[in-house]
Amino acid sequence: MNIRLWHTVSDIRFIRLITMLASLTLSVLAVLLNDLPNTDAYTYVKAAELALQNGPSAAFAHYQWAQMPLMMAAVHYLTGMSLFAAANVINALLFALLSVCFVSIVAAMTPSRRVIWLAVVCILLYPHLNEFRAYIIRDIGYLAFCLLAIYYLIVYTESLRLRFGLYFLTSCLAAACFRPEALLFLFLTPIAVLVPTHSRVNLRQRAFLRLQTLSLLVIAAAGGILAIVAFDVTAQLSTFLSIYQPFLSNLAPLFGAEAPVLEQSVFGDYAAQFVGDYTAIFLFVGLMAVLIACIVDSLGLAVVPLLVYGAIRRCVRLPQPALAVIVCWLAVAALILVMFILLTRFVTTRYTLLLAVLVLVFVPFVIDRGWSLAASAGRKGFGRWMAVLLVFAALDAHLSFGASKVHLEQASQWINTSTRPGATLLTNEIHIAYQSGRVDNYDEVRRELPGINLLAAPPGTIIAVTPRRNFQAQLDAGISNGSLRLVREFPAERGPSLLVFEKEL
Repeated sequence: MNIRLWHTVSDIRFIRLITMLASLTLSVLAVLLNDLPNTDAYTYVKAAELALQNGPSAAFAHYQWAQMPLMMAAVHYLTGMSLFAAANVINALLFALLSVCFVSIVAAMTPSRRVIWLAVVCILLYPHLNEFRAYIIRDIGYLAFCLLAIYYLIVYTESLRLRFGLYFLTSCLAAACFRPEALLFLFLTPIAVLVPTHSRVNLRQRAFLRLQTLSLLVIAAAGGILAIVAFDVTAQLSTFLSIYQPFLSNLAPLFGAEAPVLEQSVFGDYAAQFVGDYTAIFLFVGLMAVLIACIVDSLGLAVVPLLVYGAIRRCVRLPQPALAVIVCWLAVAALILVMFILLTRFVTTRYTLLLAVLVLVFVPFVIDRGWSLAASAGRKGFGRWMAVLLVFAALDAHLSFGASKVHLEQASQWINTSTRPGATLLTNEIHIAYQSGRVDNYDEVRRELPGINLLAAPPGTIIAVTPRRNFQAQLDAGISNGSLRLVREFPAERGPSLLVFEKEL
């Protein structure tokens, strides 16, 4: 496809503008309708506070990939808004960029206005992505700049113009500021440039080598600049790798001398005698099944049926350069997920977001093709089916069916106004720890509070906890022997109430 083709779509800028405004509106509504910040938000806020107090190095010492907190600190410093508000503004802008880039990718592959508008609908109503609109996480910046890099790589693959290669490089580096694995995309996905098209092979080879050489030079220059400004890149990489060291150590019991532990646990004492050579295969296949299930769950009930329909009817026909780029990004994203699940032996749908959004690129084409086939055959069933999926996706994307956490806000206010200001606070609710101002390391508060902390708390301590199984026994013992006096209870909409005690003995 000639790269000029999508430029002939007269209202592409208007579509982008509508996409951006709609995305910003949805982000505002998501924040307004959300009760409390997500747990990860407090880690970013703590790092941003340290950056404001002691400089960027303190933020990186506290949180290994602190670019997002530094952005929050900068917005707070320039505008005076709270760190939470600053984070929400940044996230809203990143969501808008993500949405516009998704639409631009589709627009770069088709001149059809209908397909482009369908892309707008898909990205704004994609349930799994929109679940994170009210979250303060760095993943959105990573996704947004990855999609921007994909768009520019498609254009570069078609045109071979160096400036688009520079835009691709810059976008990948921006994505790496949020998640370091973006550097793998920077060096691996330009292989798409080598896919044969109307351009001569030698021109494509030169374009590939030019981009790779430029990437290496820019990375080296960036490292030198960071070293000059006293930013220890080596220490940061060491800290990053040290996070995964415990996982590497855990591989030994599974594939090393202690593998029989796994064999006996899974197969039993008798069968374990015969399956030793297949334990690694069993583990690998099991982990791949978990990964596939997680990807399907990430795509959701609105997307999977459309993809199955599109595969059966062969609805997607994309221009070769664009398809090569998408396939390369899908392959690298899948490789990263496989490496991650083999190393850590777990994965969540949040980590599969990039791969899921890349697959979502095919959905507008599937809908458009299915629409055309149904219209030509005079069938109305496809339209009704699409209406059901559209309503389902809209409800799933933008309505929360979780229990309200307003009781935590009420408990925070009561603790601040009705307990002694100097009293020590012990809690397993991070929001209460932050709002009280009495817990220095509030971002380290976890719901699984060690039971020993309840026993070791000095008299006069205010204990505000949502009961959990791991410390329920100590809680019951304290109530029975009179060392814990129940002061107030804040019922939850669903689940256990928040209980406020005072330690008396």
